Amino acid sequence: MASTGGASASSTTRSRNSSSQPPPLRRRHPPQQQPEGGTLWRLVHSLRTALYSLLLPIIGFARLLITGRSSARDEYDGLSAAVTAKASQNFVAYLKSFQNNNTAGNAIGNNGATIGNGSHGGNSTSSINNSYQAWLTTGFAAAQEQAAQQQSLLLVYLHAPLHRSSEAFCKQVLCHDSMTAFINQPNVTAFGVSIHTAQGAYLTQILQASCYPFVALLQPRISSSTNTTSSSSTGSNSNNGSSSSSSSSSTMTLVLRAEGPALMELSAMQLLSHFQTALQRHQMAVTEAEARRLQRQEESALREQQDAEYQAALIADQERERMKRQEAEQEVQRLQQLQQEEERQEAQAKEHLDAVRSKVPPEPPATGSTDPVTAIRFVLPSGAKLNRRFYSHEKISGLLAFLTIYFHDNEIEISRNIGISTNYPKKSYHEDPGLTLKEAGLAPQAVLMVQDLDA
Repeated sequence: MASTGGASASSTTRSRNSSSQPPPLRRRHPPQQQPEGGTLWRLVHSLRTALYSLLLPIIGFARLLITGRSSARDEYDGLSAAVTAKASQNFVAYLKSFQNNNTAGNAIGNNGATIGNGSHGGNSTSSINNSYQAWLTTGFAAAQEQAAQQQSLLLVYLHAPLHRSSEAFCKQVLCHDSMTAFINQPNVTAFGVSIHTAQGAYLTQILQASCYPFVALLQPRISSSTNTTSSSSTGSNSNNGSSSSSSSSSTMTLVLRAEGPALMELSAMQLLSHFQTALQRHQMAVTEAEARRLQRQEESALREQQDAEYQAALIADQERERMKRQEAEQEVQRLQQLQQEEERQEAQAKEHLDAVRSKVPPEPPATGSTDPVTAIRFVLPSGAKLNRRFYSHEKISGLLAFLTIYFHDNEIEISRNIGISTNYPKKSYHEDPGLTLKEAGLAPQAVLMVQDLDA
């Protein structure tokens, strides 16, 4: 810039006017009289002109930066479904603005300027009308899901609003008639977003974009295929808008990428040729996967038919064997239940006897006892008599416990429901086992009749 002087400044000014930016104001300096020492004056003037030429593009870029930042204020941040959809809708609105501001024959600009080596321009200038309708207005997660369901390629464009080549690339390449026809195919899905949004920043990191413009073709996982040609993969983000599907259906494979100067050297038709090649490979993979799926389906149907015929011959034998096994199992189960019930009853009887045995009071000595003693004569249901001494403070329940243990130890068949009473006066004592012998009036001796209440 310093070597071109004022001519460079004028060229820069025309470039800014072609980009619909206000031209920078140039300060007009009043003519000055040449002082003595003309060589020194010419040197100072040359340095001042060179410095102004250097500062002029910097000032213009600062204005463009401020304008771009102000235009980006309406972009939304975050990765929710509504926000990511709004980010793609803003990009579609950006493409739609070309239809209102340009015509089909004037897609590049008023002065016919080109970018790169001029390969995007020429006779194949794009027709911008309705080209924006082919681009999705949903979030990236929804775009992934749609591409996976339709088994279509996903074209991703990362838009850099502040890049000097982004607008021309959108007009000349993305809005080209052939590119629009390619995107409108049922097996192609197009998604664009600004890198100034959270969605764009996420895709920039995932796709490892380093310069702009940036385009990529992503291939959804073909579930029926065994191998997938890929150089790198991108996975879905659970916070990337809408509900996430399973990881197997939302996994994408990067099959083509182009960015920066290398992309700008390609015309719309050259880039489209690469896209068509990738699409043909994708269609071949889908076709092969579908053929393999149909072949497996036919083989599976044949195996099922053969298995059905074989199984029909074995059903009767298997049913008879099953019935035999079932009867044997039921008999074993019945015997086990009987054994378990006997063991349970024995365990309960043992627990009951242990509990009752712990309640049997010790028999006091015949003489020399300091505590009052009561002599009881039991008349058993068989007519046999049984004498036993008890302390007078023992309870009726102790007598019942003694009789229960006595019957068990002597293997006398009698139920657990034992009753004791006196003949004269006629009174039953088993109904109030909490009374002591003294309270029941049985001290110092008594004759009690033992009854089997369940007999």
